[in-house]
Amino acid sequence: MAVNFHPGFCVVSLAILAMGLACGTATAQAPTAFGAACPPANGTYEDPTYPIRKLAFEANSEGRIFEARHLMRCAIHANPKDIIALKQEVYLDLNVKDEASAEEDIDALRALGASSPQFEAQEGYLLASHKQYDEARLAFGRAIAGGDPTITAQSMRAIHVLDGEFPRHELTLYNDSQYLNRFSDGVIDTFARYYERLGSTSPFRLYIGEHLLRDTASSGGRLPQIFSDNALLSGVGVSFQPHDAHYFLSAEVNAAYLPYGSKNGTSAIVPDSRVVAGYYKVFRFGGDSKPGNRISLEANGSFGFYSRYGRDGIAYLQPREIIDLTREGTLRLRPFLQQSISLDTNQQFYNNVFEFIPGFEISNTALSGLSFRAEYVRGFYLPISNYTTNPYGSTYGDFRFRLLFQRNISFGSGDR
Repeated sequence: MAVNFHPGFCVVSLAILAMGLACGTATAQAPTAFGAACPPANGTYEDPTYPIRKLAFEANSEGRIFEARHLMRCAIHANPKDIIALKQEVYLDLNVKDEASAEEDIDALRALGASSPQFEAQEGYLLASHKQYDEARLAFGRAIAGGDPTITAQSMRAIHVLDGEFPRHELTLYNDSQYLNRFSDGVIDTFARYYERLGSTSPFRLYIGEHLLRDTASSGGRLPQIFSDNALLSGVGVSFQPHDAHYFLSAEVNAAYLPYGSKNGTSAIVPDSRVVAGYYKVFRFGGDSKPGNRISLEANGSFGFYSRYGRDGIAYLQPREIIDLTREGTLRLRPFLQQSISLDTNQQFYNNVFEFIPGFEISNTALSGLSFRAEYVRGFYLPISNYTTNPYGSTYGDFRFRLLFQRNISFGSGDR
């Protein structure tokens, strides 16, 4: 998920200061980055740049904002400690969306001990929009330290948003329970993983987890009948996913308890290591006010190496097109059409298939992460296989019923 900050800080009005012009002359200043030459700073000894600021205020009041910015920059060039000019330049920078200059001017004010909670919070929003999250936290912290109740509340909410983007400790719970009418088989794929981020905004996380794969039709004995993978995996891993990225990479090592894993179909414990790279993103068509916003495309794919499956490399591509029938209330009704293709390097017939899957999904926003799907699967075994025999023919049909659940529980944020 990306962090979207739209701060509610408005540009303050610029009043013309009621100060008279001092007598005397001074040489013209050097040009600024805006290109035009600067007028002379011929004010008083205590405030030499007042005449330039006065011209800037007049230009701004008449709507000549770029001229006003140029003149304020002239005043700062003539007197880098002109706090009034620096503060007004921050507002002008923000008004024309020159965020880099605004950050520089706020930094200059801070160096002079003249910043404010409002400026510090504004810099926090700017830094966060540039994905400089550690620096943004520091800026919001300075804004909170300023003691302004309104700015403090805004800054604390902003830090809370950042903490949600980068939880330091996270528990993920996942379950996909299916009934396959084709084999009269119930299959469960469920895991729990605890993640620890390596640094406040690091893309790397270590995790420890338990992963259960089980079905009801498989059986052990001297002639085991196996319809699905049956294992309890206990292990550790590392994942990599930059913030806002839709791709990921994970690697893990496990001890796998197999209820039918020995040569005679009894239990065994074997090593299991796997490395998986994947991509997931939901594309929604149309804006909020357009009919097309009810249509979305779920892009989902991965490729993994699995040591326990005969050192096999398995690829999955599973796009899904979805229509949201309901958007009001808590009930969500969504018909969908999914395509699924799997390929593997060992050329096992059951890992080389194409499936066409129309279905219907029901969920409720009050039961976050829980959904039910009914699917019809039309499958085709691809003409890719090794010496193993496919006993099921070239095509198949199946009705599947799935109960899915996923919940991410955050326990803390990165170090600040």
